[in-house]
Amino acid sequence: MATTATTDRPRSRDARREDAPDAVVASACDDVPAPLRLLDDEYAREILAALAGTPMRGRDLIERCEMSRATVYRRLDRLRTAGFVTAETTVDPDGHHCQEFRLARDELTVRIENGALTVVATPAADASA
Repeated sequence: MATTATTDRPRSRDARREDAPDAVVASACDDVPAPLRLLDDEYAREILAALAGTPMRGRDLIERCEMSRATVYRRLDRLRTAGFVTAETTVDPDGHHCQEFRLARDELTVRIENGALTVVATPAADASA
């Protein structure tokens, strides 16, 4: 079975139809693409779930997810590389700089058709904020 991961697709009611021709193919192979394998990681999924409500700083994710600092930042790095999370540098009230992480993609749609699995990762509505 071939696997196709599509990454960018406009966020509109009409463009969300499964047959919309505007998806951009990121990769096609006989194996699951690396960005989707990341979703098999329980720590990565927990971080994504925590970010679903609101953008968060790394230290807040560490506390909320009850994970080590290394685990959180390693997963955040992988999630950023895969395009699921973005980061923006902000200034804390105490004057220190930190990164605030937010979801870049908030929906995955899976379609199986003619022996091919197609996964569309839809940009989050506030990904550019």
